[in-house]
Amino acid sequence: MARIRLCTVDQAPKPNKGAHFDVGEGPGIALFNVDGKFYAIDDNCPHMHAPLHDAICARGVVTCIWHGWQFELKTGASLMSDHISVKTYPVEVDGGEIFVTL
Repeated sequence: MARIRLCTVDQAPKPNKGAHFDVGEGPGIALFNVDGKFYAIDDNCPHMHAPLHDAICARGVVTCIWHGWQFELKTGASLMSDHISVKTYPVEVDGGEIFVTL
């Protein structure tokens, strides 16, 4: 497991918004701010591979802007199918900086 710095708290997305971060491999990380708590998921909708950092975020659920697929930020579970989910990553705020563990 690797702990990766994404940004400072000041650089983080505004509440109920997302931001994309490259982390080397794969689609990158989508970081969301839900009332000051941060969540990180794969920045890739498993339905048609849309970037999830552009998703609509409300009450801890992101809705993909391409086709409306929904995912819980806390668990990655899909509200559309029990068989589909997005990968979630632990987020830490340490000294005003935001880190994820991959």
